[in-house]
Amino acid sequence: MHFNSVYHPDGMTTDTLRRLEAARRELAEATQALSLKHGGGEWERWRAAYQNCLTLERDLARSLDEECAVEIGWPAPWDTGAPLPHVLSSGRRTFIVYNQSERDPHWDGSYAQVVDPRTPEMRLIATVEFEHCLVHKFGSPNDEVLEGHRLHGKGLSGYRAHVVERSAWLKEIEQINSVHPQYDPASWTGLTHYVLPFHDQTFECIAKGHVLKESLSTFAEALAACTRLLLG
Repeated sequence: MHFNSVYHPDGMTTDTLRRLEAARRELAEATQALSLKHGGGEWERWRAAYQNCLTLERDLARSLDEECAVEIGWPAPWDTGAPLPHVLSSGRRTFIVYNQSERDPHWDGSYAQVVDPRTPEMRLIATVEFEHCLVHKFGSPNDEVLEGHRLHGKGLSGYRAHVVERSAWLKEIEQINSVHPQYDPASWTGLTHYVLPFHDQTFECIAKGHVLKESLSTFAEALAACTRLLLG
């Protein structure tokens, strides 16, 4: 795992930066410890170091008035291995459908379970509508190259839902729309930049809010329900 140092534009080292660099050293050591013989507490140490890094990354970005990703409460975490996210949008309404995380009591870690969205198996499915979604994008990066995302090192974490403070993308979209003769800056208040990194794709959008619903159904049924809402 590689960690980039972050420097203040004028070369000055801040207290937050010093603490962040120390936290990244601790995280590197905790990561190394995971590969050695375990004596107990290694994962707890790693998780604490990781969370400390994320907190300090956000603190540093805020002090520099830069964008940062902030994890938000998300009641339906997605499956880390095969979430199978599908995005459906009419331009007027935008949905994302995915497999929720479900613990298999019989799984011993010795095999991989293949999940097919066409299977008639009932699963715990989450459907999220992003309200008044202005724009969305879906695809690269996957979890193997998430470190290449512009928000890496600024609070972004895999497999978790985030909102972006001081979003550069939101500012860019607003700037584009500012040429409209009826442009009103007030109409842009309340918009949120969301980032949801899945296993094979990352979903991002700018919307007014979101509504999440859970269902026990087949994947095909969940997609069909969204399609009916789009066409209704």
